[in-house]
Amino acid sequence: RAMIAMALACKPALLIADEPTTALDVTVQAQILQLLKDLQDEEGMSILFITHDMGVVAEIADRTVVMLNGACVEADATAGIFARATHPYTRSLIAAVPRLGTKTSSEPEYFPVLEQGALDVTPAAAVSHRVDQGVEPILKVRGLTRRFDVASGWLSGVTARVHAVENVSFDLRRGETLSLVGESGCGKSTTGRSLMRLIEPQAGSVQLNGKDLLGLDSNTLRTARRDIQMIFQDPFASLDPRMTVGDSVAQPMVVHGLAARRQARLKAVELLRRVGIPADAATRFPQQFSGGQRQRICIARALALEPKIIVADEAVSALDVSIKGQVVNLLLDLQRDLGLSYIFISHDMAVVERVSHRVAVMYLGEIVEMGPAAAIFGNPQHPYTKALIAAVPAPDPSLRDRSRRVPVGELKNPIRPADYKVPERAYRTVSADHVVQIWGADWEAVAATG
Repeated sequence: RAMIAMALACKPALLIADEPTTALDVTVQAQILQLLKDLQDEEGMSILFITHDMGVVAEIADRTVVMLNGACVEADATAGIFARATHPYTRSLIAAVPRLGTKTSSEPEYFPVLEQGALDVTPAAAVSHRVDQGVEPILKVRGLTRRFDVASGWLSGVTARVHAVENVSFDLRRGETLSLVGESGCGKSTTGRSLMRLIEPQAGSVQLNGKDLLGLDSNTLRTARRDIQMIFQDPFASLDPRMTVGDSVAQPMVVHGLAARRQARLKAVELLRRVGIPADAATRFPQQFSGGQRQRICIARALALEPKIIVADEAVSALDVSIKGQVVNLLLDLQRDLGLSYIFISHDMAVVERVSHRVAVMYLGEIVEMGPAAAIFGNPQHPYTKALIAAVPAPDPSLRDRSRRVPVGELKNPIRPADYKVPERAYRTVSADHVVQIWGADWEAVAATG
């Protein structure tokens, strides 16, 4: 919003919006799109909207130009583009967009994939891998809590606390994907980092293979971390620009003493091949790769220690639809082949529906609803869950004027007074493995409006 205000300062006739909603969560994205529409009506200005999100195109654009390899391959009214696209690339681009409610299986499904520069899309298919619900969970999280102190000045004491993660509990089984979803600031990433003690929790337990990670000393924790690795949102920021990608992938093996440097480099080449990066690319630097390739390299690095669990923190949020599908399908292949468990942190509800076995919805640091993906998307109970799903833009211009509840304002402030006592939360069971937090008066108005 601050950037939009700066752009409007000189009352322009044309506003160029270059990916203004990329990597934003669905509710904030919906608010920004509505804001741009309102400002356009008030100021009478034109908007050139640059995006790779076809749902956003359907939501906001009057006319659409499709580009491929630097050239315009098709231009038409947006309704015409979606209804009767003539160029094969345009048709494939639309076909590759994941749509809420189109999943045909209760298990995760592959994305329809449009290869870079290709004109045909590979159709989606169900994943053959199934989770054995009878086995003991590989990870048990109970009462995980992380708060940050807030002081009003240099010399003053703690006057308030940010309740970033509050009493979070869940299980994760071998080969299972649990998605943590919610708006930016809801505590998803802090939960993921707290699990690995990149951020130290203040309370709770994280049982990994029967060991409580929160009670381990630094040396024992380093060993335990071999079993749980992380993929970060920004692949460029998480790779050292001074190291070749081969060295970056080999480094964890050297640090943990699992291989000498030469053997580690050879294994790094194998890992790069496994994620679709050619062997001769190991001597290149991160800046020589595209965003999707860099994320594949980060996945290879996460696999270097042969972990049992990977925490994927917004790993595909900023990627375009074709690259996103390729990376997600790679993660599903690795899960099938290696039995990996994922904690998939995302605000992209269409991706979450595709990849998840179970979903946990977070709001202000707490899990407000959790259950199988089919139950969360097919029978959401909490008003916040319903709002998240309702805010997802549909890649269909004919639905542009449908009644859609767009949340107003920002996520409520998670800062509480220093002496604040967290109220006891109660949950009710909706169906097998599907629970929802019983909400209070603050959600009644939202629930009443549907």
